[in-house]
Order: sequence, then structure tokens, then C-alpha cells
Amino acid sequence: MTAHVLPCPKSPRVALVGDTHANSVWTRRVIEELAADGVDMVVQLGDFGWWPQTGFAKKISKAATVAGITVCFIDGNHEDHEHLRFHARLRNPGGRPTDPVEMYPSLWYLPRGCSWEWHGVRFRALGGGFSIDHAVRTPGQDWFPIEEVPSITEAERAIAGGPADVLLSHDFPALGYLLSGRAIPEADERASRQVQHLLAKVVEATEPKLVVHGHWHYPYDIVRHGVTVKGLDCDGTDQAVTVLNLDTLATEDWRLPIKRQEANRVELAR
Repeated sequence: MTAHVLPCPKSPRVALVGDTHANSVWTRRVIEELAADGVDMVVQLGDFGWWPQTGFAKKISKAATVAGITVCFIDGNHEDHEHLRFHARLRNPGGRPTDPVEMYPSLWYLPRGCSWEWHGVRFRALGGGFSIDHAVRTPGQDWFPIEEVPSITEAERAIAGGPADVLLSHDFPALGYLLSGRAIPEADERASRQVQHLLAKVVEATEPKLVVHGHWHYPYDIVRHGVTVKGLDCDGTDQAVTVLNLDTLATEDWRLPIKRQEANRVELAR
């Protein structure tokens, strides 16, 4: 078997995208505009929308191929995890659980604990999170609780990859701060904090300079213990995309052009 080799971006600018939730209209337009802006690599940070019944992944594969761009994604809490892992094994039989997998043309899955390097920058991925909105979701339709939360074993795989410069995760690490916003039940808060403490252990062991995540739909930047943590918003918002410069590890927020945003609102309203 030949292992899948994750493509390296030609440009030192890599786009990082927050939760897309199977929103094909918005995501395809982001891909088109990023490609027009000279970006040829996108990494989506979980709650991608791996729901086979929607055909979302195939739509993004086609859009990426047409645009000449590569899209990678980590898993969030809202994916069909069982089907995602089945398809990954089907596409990469006998591969290691941390190997990147090309799920469809130009669309790659970065499993929990996946390590890779682009332009000398060492990356680590650790997806998954606790579903704080599970009370309003339907199991098997838009909520798949099996394997949604990253395990200790998966965290150990991330640590085993050695030092990293950038950690891409779905939730944020517990580094001594809390996000303001929606109140959630105490039990859900405890479950979320367990994931965040697990991520903090990965940060402590791998010592990244930058952590970027989605999940909370809350854009922010903060520095704790020498680590810059950046949260991204979700599909349909202005702060869901940032562009990482691999030469400097600086991020620059990126927005859809105004005309494109207006067209998006019209189409979504239909």
C-alpha cells in the first residue's frame, strides 16, 4: 500500500476556516475567493459537516478541484464519526490512525493526532469536542455522540508527534481563561472543560506558538504562557476565516468581498 502524501502549499499563505456545518453555498464561495486571492491550501477546523446524506463533502471536493485548491479538515463534535472513520479506512486501508487521508479529490481528512510540516512549520491536529447544543439536536441526524470527544489515546498520539509550531483543534485549551457568551448547563460545562484540559496537556507537551480553533463561534485572540490562541467564528459570518503566514506565523483576518457576501445572503434566503 502507498501511504497518502499530504500536498504542500505552493504559497506560504494558508487559510484556516471555522465551523462550516455543511453549508455548501458559503463554503464553496470562500474556496473560490481564496483561490482568487492566491491561496492554494485551506484547513477547516471541525464541524465540517461530514454528513453523507447531504453530499457536502463531494460538493467541496468538486469546488476545490475546479478552483485548483486543496481543502483539509479536522473533525468536530458534529460529524458522522462512524462513517467518517469507515471512509478513511476504506480510502487508506492498513494506514496508521494519524495518517492524513485523501477522502475525495482535493479533500483531505487530518485525523486526531495527525502531524505534518509545511514550509518548515510543524503542525499538529486534534479534532473533536463536546456538543454543548446536544439538547436541540437529533441523534443520527445532526448529532453523532459516538467518538465526538477526543480520547486520552488520541491526545497521546498528538504528543507522540513531538514538538509543534501550530496546533489546530476544534475546542480551545484550558490555559487560564474562559470565553464569555452563552450560559450552558453545569454538567455540559464540566464535560467541555475535560476536553479543554486534555488539549492543555497537548499544548504543554508539544509547545506550539499558535493554537487556532473553532467550535464556540466566538472570534478572539489571546496570549497565555507564550502561546497565541485564536478562535474563529462560523459559516456565514465575517470572522470565520484567517490567513496564516507560514514565514512569520502571523494571522490576518480575511473576509468575503462585499458583493460576494450580498449574493450569498440572497441565495441563502431563497
